[in-house]
Amino acid sequence: MLKLDNVNSHYGQIHALKGISLEVEQGSICCLIGANGAGKSTTLMAISGIQPVSSGDVTFEGESIKKMTPDKIVRKGIIQVPEGRRIFPYLTVEENLMIGGYANPDKAKVAEIADKYYEIFPILKERCNQLGGTLSGGEQQMLAIARALMGSPRLLLLDEPSLGLAPLIVENIMKIIKQIREEEGITIMLVEQNAQAALELSDFGYVVETGEVVLEDKADKLLNDPKVKEAYLG
Repeated sequence: MLKLDNVNSHYGQIHALKGISLEVEQGSICCLIGANGAGKSTTLMAISGIQPVSSGDVTFEGESIKKMTPDKIVRKGIIQVPEGRRIFPYLTVEENLMIGGYANPDKAKVAEIADKYYEIFPILKERCNQLGGTLSGGEQQMLAIARALMGSPRLLLLDEPSLGLAPLIVENIMKIIKQIREEEGITIMLVEQNAQAALELSDFGYVVETGEVVLEDKADKLLNDPKVKEAYLG
């Protein structure tokens, strides 16, 4: 479904991605794990068209998207939930969700989609008229995910969904991600510093260090890999 082929990217003189190559199969959950600053988020930004690709290629369903603008990539069905959630704090929960469906001209359909995700995230239904900025961290993360789902993604990019959340909330978020894949059939690419949670949830994983993929395998095998255990699983 998604393929990165020898992707390089720079921040000025800083070589952030150094020949990243990976694939995400349709219907799967694929994770990128690695230390802070390894290039995981930059990889998602390159896929989304926010971070320029210096060389190499990004293809989605066989079509190159590396020169597409972010809005066109969204319309292709690739939607990202950014690190730090970045909801609109002075808009209500419902208004945040409606913005997520902005690309759909059928407003009745947008309302129908919102009702579906209110069932998956019942706390958002309870808080629908509450300002986004007054929600707890876990509720804001649920809102950020639901807002992305409003765009009917075929590939959902999740950047550090567990960041700053308590362990019980993280467990709930991971269950919701699994539910989205199972019930909606959405392919998911997950960037996480919580390697244990990411690998337990995923089908396949990549370990990224200093802008390069240094290890790749089925997630259950990475969970039992001595190098991965020592470096990322304590």
